[in-house]
Amino acid sequence: MTHKFSRYMILAISALGLSALPALADSACPADALLSTYLTAGYSCYIGDLDFANFSYTNGSSNPPAPTPATSVSVFADNSASGIGFTFDSSWTASGANNFSDGDIGFTVSIVGGGSATLDDAALIETGGIIGTGSSASVGEFGCSNPAPPASCSQQWALLTAYTSNDTIGEAGVIYSPTGEISVSKDIVAQDGSGANSYATVSTVQDLFSTIPEPSSLPLLLGFGLAAGIALKKKLSAKS
Repeated sequence: MTHKFSRYMILAISALGLSALPALADSACPADALLSTYLTAGYSCYIGDLDFANFSYTNGSSNPPAPTPATSVSVFADNSASGIGFTFDSSWTASGANNFSDGDIGFTVSIVGGGSATLDDAALIETGGIIGTGSSASVGEFGCSNPAPPASCSQQWALLTAYTSNDTIGEAGVIYSPTGEISVSKDIVAQDGSGANSYATVSTVQDLFSTIPEPSSLPLLLGFGLAAGIALKKKLSAKS
């Protein structure tokens, strides 16, 4: 009986361990890579318990400056107490009267392995700067939960960070009803004012996501072990 009980415990531990593993088709997101890596057809990766996929990037400019290519955007994987996500590091920069540079980055976020609907907040952080009245360096992000049919956006939200001659908003965040998948698209814009010495730049954009803490599996496992142990003790006592 003791051996059988031990075998059940091992099987329970194995099942819990396997349920926490990422989907086998994915690999861990690289700590540091170019955005062009993420744009490979069908590319997806995970950080912690979150899976990232469906990456897209478009760019534009007033020419000059030249548009910022994906090969000039570094992507750093983030996993800290503040959240899980990415830092996009580049130089969306324009100088001179009425010039601009922009880029649009999109992707989806979901729970690894299609787990519980625990995604519940997002944060956007920008580093930028401007010179001249009318210049602005901004990031606008549009978010959508359950983006795939039939739900097709059960919730929507928008975040904005900006450096202007009147104000600076470096961070923005949102809390939404827990969901299993979201899509986000951020529009990065450096826009000059009308002065000849106008300047605007966005150098880093950080996207962070968090989940509702789920109950630890360890207390559940200990509870199972305690209950099984009591049952085993009663059975052995009955036989003696």
